[in-house]
Amino acid sequence: MWLKLGTSKPKSLADELRKITKAKQAEEKAKKKKEKSEMKELAKSEAEIMFNYLKQEFIISAKKGRDYWICNSDYFQKIMVRNGLHSDEDYIYKELEKVCKRNKIGTYVDVTYIDLSHKLKTYEFYWR
Repeated sequence: MWLKLGTSKPKSLADELRKITKAKQAEEKAKKKKEKSEMKELAKSEAEIMFNYLKQEFIISAKKGRDYWICNSDYFQKIMVRNGLHSDEDYIYKELEKVCKRNKIGTYVDVTYIDLSHKLKTYEFYWR
């Protein structure tokens, strides 16, 4: 069998489509990674603001003799809106956990699925 130098196998349409698809997928993946990174950075700065607001709630709860404070996701989101926070709820909670840990406040999230389209989250903060 002799090698034919300088000639290449013609590309099929599927080969060209795969090349275009892979390039677009790589572009989308990079874009999503950048957006996720930006959201995490925003959540880091906003978690401190959220914690400063929650401190007041913790103090009120402690004055009532409780060693915990609980809220549902609706109230959590209202607090975010009231304080002008624009992070994703999950991202800000993850960063808020870190701030609470530094202040020796434990955190817990209870997720209850009511049906396939709706879930109920309850956030618990405790200092036992």
